Amino acid sequence: MQEKIYLRTLCLSDIDEKYLLWVNDPLVTEYLEIGKQRWAHNDLVRYVEDSPKKGRHNYAIITKNSKQHIGNGSVYSIDLNKSKFEIGYFIGEKEFWGGHYSSMLIFNLLKIGFIKMGLEKCTGYVNETHIKARMTNKFSGYKEKERENRVMKKENKTLTYIKLEITKKEWLKNARKLHTLYPELYIV
Repeated sequence: MQEKIYLRTLCLSDIDEKYLLWVNDPLVTEYLEIGKQRWAHNDLVRYVEDSPKKGRHNYAIITKNSKQHIGNGSVYSIDLNKSKFEIGYFIGEKEFWGGHYSSMLIFNLLKIGFIKMGLEKCTGYVNETHIKARMTNKFSGYKEKERENRVMKKENKTLTYIKLEITKKEWLKNARKLHTLYPELYIV
């Protein structure tokens, strides 16, 4: 049985050697916007300090029993007029890749956006080649919409991204289903 997770606000004390290893590991950041950029301790401090000013809510992913910090998640691009938001996340501890960790994280980030913040729609994009993320997003209730090509100037290549969407109503329906199937992991 895998551990449950919970989210707590990311704080400056979370910026340690382990966090630096995550954001500088090409396997961890392969599909993240930060890409191959190298991060120093001061870069992460600035990111954590500046995020609230930019409307970004960052969370540390913590395992319930062992209290390990295994990655981070965010709720951002909050548009109160359109009642929508986006989420982002990564699990840095590779021993927690697989299982339900990513889907539990998505579930909890959506719960924050839909229940705590009262928003109605979550949108985002996933790289077409990121099959694991696409499967997890589908499991989490997202619907894949149109495809969009993006030119990556630094790498001189074009990547295809798929727009994702889930509404509060769809999330609630999927949340009840997940809770029925896995009551120990998904609590509405």
